Amino acid sequence: MKKVININFQGRVVPIEESAYDILKQYVESLRRFFANEEGRDEIINDIESRIAELFGEILKKGSTCITDDDVNQVIASMGRPEEFEGEESKVQSQLGSEQSTNQQQQTAPEQGMRRLYRDENNKVLGGVCAGFANYFGIDALIVRILAVVTIGVVLIPYLILWVALPSSASQVIGATRKRLFRDTENKVIAGVCSGLGHYFGVNAWIPRALFLIPFISFAFKWFSYGPFDLPHFVSFSFSPGATIIYIILWLVLPEAVSAADKLEMKGEKVDLNNIKQTVQGDLEGFRERAEKFGTEVKDKAVQFGQEVSERAKAAAPEVTAVAKKGSRGIAGVFVLLFKIFAYFIVGVVLFSIVVSLFAVATVFTSLLPIKTYLIREGSQSILVWGTLIFFVWVPVIGVITWIIRRIANIRKNGNTMAFAFTALWIIGWFFFVSLLASLSKDFRYRNIPVEETVVLSNAKVDKLELKTLPPTVYYGADDWFKLEPFASFDEDTVYVKNIRVRIIKSTTDSFRVTATKLAQGRTRNEADSRSSRIRFNLTQNDTLLMLDKGIAITPQEKFRNQRIVITVAVPVGKRIKIRESVGWGNDVRVDFGRGFDDGWNFDRNDEWNGYNSWRHDVEYVMTNDGLKRVDNKDDEDNSNADAVEEYRKSREQLEREIE
Repeated sequence: MKKVININFQGRVVPIEESAYDILKQYVESLRRFFANEEGRDEIINDIESRIAELFGEILKKGSTCITDDDVNQVIASMGRPEEFEGEESKVQSQLGSEQSTNQQQQTAPEQGMRRLYRDENNKVLGGVCAGFANYFGIDALIVRILAVVTIGVVLIPYLILWVALPSSASQVIGATRKRLFRDTENKVIAGVCSGLGHYFGVNAWIPRALFLIPFISFAFKWFSYGPFDLPHFVSFSFSPGATIIYIILWLVLPEAVSAADKLEMKGEKVDLNNIKQTVQGDLEGFRERAEKFGTEVKDKAVQFGQEVSERAKAAAPEVTAVAKKGSRGIAGVFVLLFKIFAYFIVGVVLFSIVVSLFAVATVFTSLLPIKTYLIREGSQSILVWGTLIFFVWVPVIGVITWIIRRIANIRKNGNTMAFAFTALWIIGWFFFVSLLASLSKDFRYRNIPVEETVVLSNAKVDKLELKTLPPTVYYGADDWFKLEPFASFDEDTVYVKNIRVRIIKSTTDSFRVTATKLAQGRTRNEADSRSSRIRFNLTQNDTLLMLDKGIAITPQEKFRNQRIVITVAVPVGKRIKIRESVGWGNDVRVDFGRGFDDGWNFDRNDEWNGYNSWRHDVEYVMTNDGLKRVDNKDDEDNSNADAVEEYRKSREQLEREIE
């Protein structure tokens, strides 16, 4: 039976056997003698004692009631004894011996009693799980890792679970080398979180800093809108606030690396006497250098300030005299200075706006590359697109940014050469851009001759007809998980445009009548006619429902050439019609080279095209001799949704221009 006492060791109450306390006391006294002549001896001893207290705490957490002789001896073995570091040769030998004994302990630990599975921290690539399995089954760790990589889809989740659940082999040896996550405040920019993450994952600190910074670019993206060419969702990052919250949480929960032991564990280095001494002395040396540098800077600034005061004092008299004689000119000088400050501010804002705008435009053009297949022909047009993107769009962006950086850094070498090179490249870009517009313009040169095609209804004598789109079995909404501007949705290699217009007119019979007019453009009239005839668009009647396709299919073979559909519904007097929200207007997509709308459009119009009835979505109407009337007797113009009315008006005007 041994006597147990409680001691206050580095702010911790530690229950320890009296004999173990004697061993600890002798060890600490030997450390004081060994480091008596070392610089920063008090800090070194204090950090060593803090490390010992931390190891005692880990032992007690495992269920031990007190610290025993064996526990103290193992702690001393992990820290090292002073005599082991007296000579450089003996230090190396002792370190090798310590590593061998540590490896032997780790290898024999699982063999005592029942074999247990551990994560091998000393032979890990990621979490040590594969190396642990290799040790457990007595096979090469490379085999386990290859099997894990081949079956990554199956073993990923189990690997993560085992990483968390399995104990580390380092926990079986007191004071074993391990890596912990701390905040590195010595190399901090804000709180040292990113620098600490860099130490933990073995990468440069700028990598985690970039990962936290990149999401904030989304704030710039979200403020730019270009009509139908808004930035796609896959370009706009949406986790900017999340990055800030994660950083703040890590700031709050991660401890700061204060002691030498903390700094060593943060870097994954062994915590022993020699490393603690080197860390403390390195910190002291760094502090001394910073203090000397600060003192030198203060001294230089003081001398410089004294010289400036002396020089300004000598020049003060004539300046005061000049100001007294020419007070008005002095006031004018103040205004000139203020004007210069304001001018520089305006120039800075303009330059910043130019850079942001150019970058935004370049990003928009780059983000539109996925739709190139559906708009641009292979061959010369594809080459012109890439030339335009590189030389016409990105060259000025890079050139302006380079010029600003060179001006800020006051770099003037080879300035004229670089300016000439960027100008020449941009001129080449203009050639690509103009050539691309000319080539595309030819593809939209002619329009087809519109022909109204009658849609056969299964029951044209119903009392009511309701228009809605087909169920979205192959359509994926743009706002759900992918946005391919300017098209509405896609399915495998097909994209869809919602270029659908609905006209409502009065029927001359007692039956509903529906017609579809397909419109398209091409390099020749025959090509436009052929393209319009190949437009796939289905209308199906199911009792009182008239189901319409949600969009017009565009494929890599059937390039987009302003394909559109005009649906005309003739409603008999006394019968009702309702158009759902998903039908009609939509996001109209059209490429126009400014040719107008009347060349070659010999549309044989009849009286039915001379103005058609206005309507609103999700409102039930009845046809009267005077036109459409709302069933609820409300006035469309009195509705508070003025934006929808204005949208309808623009849609109607555009359609009237197209059919002329």
